[in-house]
Amino acid sequence: MNASFWLTNLAAYGLQIALLAAAGALLPLCCRLRLPKARLAYWQILLAACLALPAIQPWKRPAAAPSKVSIETAVVATRADQPAFRLPPPAEIALAALFAGILARAAWLALGFRRLGRYRRHATLLIPPPPSVERAQFRIGVGAPVYLSTEVSGPVTFGFFRPAILFPSLFLEMDPGLQEGIACHELLHVRRRDWLFTVFEECIRAALWFHPAVWWLLGQIQLAREQVVDREVVALTRNRDQYLRALLDVAGGKAGLDLAPAPLFLRKRHLTQRVASIVKEISMSKRQLISSLSFTFVLLVVAGCFAVWAFPLRAPAQEEGPVTVTSGNANLLHRTPIEYPREAREKGVQGDVVLEVSLNEKGVVSDARVLSGPEELRRTALQSVLQWHYSKDAMSLPAKIQVTLNFKLPDPSSGANAALQGRVLVLPSGRQVGLVSGSAPADKAPNMNLGVLKEIQVNGLPPAARDTLMQKLQVQVGDSLTRESIDRIRQVVQESDEHLLLGFRQLPNGEGAILNISLRGQGPVTPPIAIAQSKAAAQQVAPDVSTGPMRIRVGGAVQAQNLVQQVRPAYPPLAKQARIQGSVILNAVIGKDGAVQNISVVSGHPLLLPAALEAVKNWVYKPTLLNGDPVEVITEINVNFTLTE
Repeated sequence: MNASFWLTNLAAYGLQIALLAAAGALLPLCCRLRLPKARLAYWQILLAACLALPAIQPWKRPAAAPSKVSIETAVVATRADQPAFRLPPPAEIALAALFAGILARAAWLALGFRRLGRYRRHATLLIPPPPSVERAQFRIGVGAPVYLSTEVSGPVTFGFFRPAILFPSLFLEMDPGLQEGIACHELLHVRRRDWLFTVFEECIRAALWFHPAVWWLLGQIQLAREQVVDREVVALTRNRDQYLRALLDVAGGKAGLDLAPAPLFLRKRHLTQRVASIVKEISMSKRQLISSLSFTFVLLVVAGCFAVWAFPLRAPAQEEGPVTVTSGNANLLHRTPIEYPREAREKGVQGDVVLEVSLNEKGVVSDARVLSGPEELRRTALQSVLQWHYSKDAMSLPAKIQVTLNFKLPDPSSGANAALQGRVLVLPSGRQVGLVSGSAPADKAPNMNLGVLKEIQVNGLPPAARDTLMQKLQVQVGDSLTRESIDRIRQVVQESDEHLLLGFRQLPNGEGAILNISLRGQGPVTPPIAIAQSKAAAQQVAPDVSTGPMRIRVGGAVQAQNLVQQVRPAYPPLAKQARIQGSVILNAVIGKDGAVQNISVVSGHPLLLPAALEAVKNWVYKPTLLNGDPVEVITEINVNFTLTE
């Protein structure tokens, strides 16, 4: 899953929110939903629906891709110059900008919390509180510490375990009746625990900062909440005019920015709507309220279904390898990759494995048993099926279902295998290495153009690790590939993670090439012709065509694993006296029986050469097999001479 995948889904989700919010904005007008308490509940339900959209909708899964054959040419690694710096893809830049915006909003929110703490530390605690505040506490039945602050332009309430109320310095100069109305308003916020809702809403604003519909919806929720509290204050004090005067007096004070994550007594952008709501006598009967909410809820569900249908979220495509599910895949949400057993592959075993699967109430496979199928394939089938998950919403899903898995080995004579006729090298350790034959050795044509890169497939890595690897590769779709560039990519992959496998496939008719990078055991299953890379195989294997078909070249790191008898060289006395140390690099031919036959010097100090040659000619290796037959091996041997202090 790359950056474009997440960006596409994020765009679809944004369009879903926009469509649902647009429909939600019209419904209260059509249904005449005017009661503040009902509107507050409605806006909160609409926000919850927007947030829940990714979880409650089915993600559209693309059609399974056909089985891919990943063939990796084995060439001698060479060091390539680092390419010029390239900008990341636009999708990655866009995702980085979105994430940076989230961090900025989170920092702004943290700054707001710090600002509130500073306000309380610098404020003056009113002990005892003014009589008007005491009367308000008696009316509401809630008490909270009251502070007088010169840093706030209007009343502010915040805190959950220890709520506090900050009044501006002009509060004590107000008429006692106005003070009581303002105090009632803030104490109602304390009783309703509105500060928690405000903090949660600000977190949503930080996560979806880029969406204007979310900002508008949060504004409607804040306005409706204040209107609900206004109506309760008027009902308690029974003095509408006096409470309106309090609103207007606070509005006429010094303007301040709404930076603090707390329910403020007045946001000036809401003043007109709040005054209109207080002045108007809005009432709805219980029957009207229920019918209006029910109707809007039904229409909201319809709008949500349309938004999901119009802009579906897409799940990553599930690669199909040599193992396919031919029955029992209806209502299947996800399944683990099924790896073709190595023993069965070597023996050429294929066929159908039929299993009976038991499901629990959540659609998760709780038990399974094999009904029929080859013995070599049963264990792999069971291990995979026990981790499957079916849709629990499927009403017709029985408690037990029958699943059929088809194991089919790829045809080596078709597709890309025929285009890159390959052989299989079986090393003494049992590891299989693919060799690509040709008219010239791989290391003789490092600049041969292998085609234009059409696709980069990365399997088994989390998004963060995948993005990091893609930045290190410094290769993009549309670049021309050479053996030299593939060597560089191979080196980057191995340095990033020794468990990664690199595959290369040329498309027919010169249409281009595909690179495949997979985590061992989690990528698409490849035929035996693919190289199974490891850190020890950083120096790859390549055929030595110039010396005949029965002699191959193997990297020194790989051949060193097959060493069964090693004679250590004696340190030459003259070299020791002269404090000479270093490496002697030799080219050697290993016979079919594993004995060293011919040795030639590549580099090394003259005083160290005799000792290295005398020791290496007595080394013995395990025989190397090519298609079951022993072959001669050309390899590079590095003998290190190091003086101890």
